[in-house]
Amino acid sequence: MSRFIEIDGNPSPRDASAVTFQAPDGAKLRAALFPAPTPRGTVIVAPGWAEFIEKYFEVADDLRDRGFNVAIMDWRGQGLSDRPSDWTGYFDTLAQDLKAFREGPVAARFGGPYLLLTHSMGGLPALLLLASGDQGFDRAVLTAPLTRLFRGASHTVYSAVAATACMAGAGNREVMRGNDPSRKFEGNIFTQDPARHERFRVLQETEPAAALDAPTYGWVREVLRASKRIHRPGFFDGLKTPIRMISASKEQVIDGADHAAIAAMSANIDHVSIDGALHEIMMERDEYRAPFWTHVDAFFEPALTPRD
Repeated sequence: MSRFIEIDGNPSPRDASAVTFQAPDGAKLRAALFPAPTPRGTVIVAPGWAEFIEKYFEVADDLRDRGFNVAIMDWRGQGLSDRPSDWTGYFDTLAQDLKAFREGPVAARFGGPYLLLTHSMGGLPALLLLASGDQGFDRAVLTAPLTRLFRGASHTVYSAVAATACMAGAGNREVMRGNDPSRKFEGNIFTQDPARHERFRVLQETEPAAALDAPTYGWVREVLRASKRIHRPGFFDGLKTPIRMISASKEQVIDGADHAAIAAMSANIDHVSIDGALHEIMMERDEYRAPFWTHVDAFFEPALTPRD
């Protein structure tokens, strides 16, 4: 488990190390640590659904060039981390895994300030943790966060279907769907960059054990439950950490229109959008990544140790 998936054109960043750590309940989770030569702080990167560490090697280098140590974890149920047998309370468990990662292997190796950078699904456990009053991160940027998966009537229908399937004992069964649209570049709704798209496709084919083809009914039930919770009035009253949500203007994977509504729930959350970008902003073409990094840099700067 403590190894990197190697493919041509995606070398592991210099001095990087793969590690395995134990979650509070005993689950074994794979992670990676990327030290910076003269760090100004540490960024924990929390990937989205079906992603794993190696997809973010380029992002790790981008962050190290900015003077950050970087730490990335394969969420349980993804990559080469342990798979859950029961999805009940999954996103609360992920929130605690994130906290344990920060307080365990990250704090043992890297100093603060600690910053958080998430993508898609990674934003939901981050919101649960930070809304609880956790102050372990100085600032957090949530990229295309999964705050709501479906809109309107679809939300009600999928909630009922997922709940029924779980009651029938099918929580670990994959949701039926057509061919995975993420594996082909033409017509995909994730990125407009062919090279970055191809890189992840090859990673998935090289290590099938790390790849996921479809979410389970249990996962769908839990994401809808967690999404419902974060929309309750007063949910963010205990939030202490400044958060910036960055949306993709051409979002087609999640309900991107919901981000502004979530930001309006707390004075500690602001919201910006990358014009023209699809869902995977960090894996997009450079013309969209450039304004993304400008927003990240400006938001993280107030928390950083000054350069000499």
